[in-house]
Amino acid sequence: MIANVGSTDKIVRFVLALVFFIIALMVGAALWKWVFAILGVVMVVTALLNFCPIWAAFGISTRGKTAS
Repeated sequence: MIANVGSTDKIVRFVLALVFFIIALMVGAALWKWVFAILGVVMVVTALLNFCPIWAAFGISTRGKTAS
């Protein structure tokens, strides 16, 4: 698992997680509460691990250039 989430991407993921958690608390239907809560958890986990499997599948990295 090679880290592919940069610092700006990490901040965006934490902000999105917060938004998803707020939506999960506000929405009426139980199914949508779970959908938004799970999206929030996924955003937090990928930010903490510095790894996004979707970015990896497409070969994308937001970490920038690494020194060799």
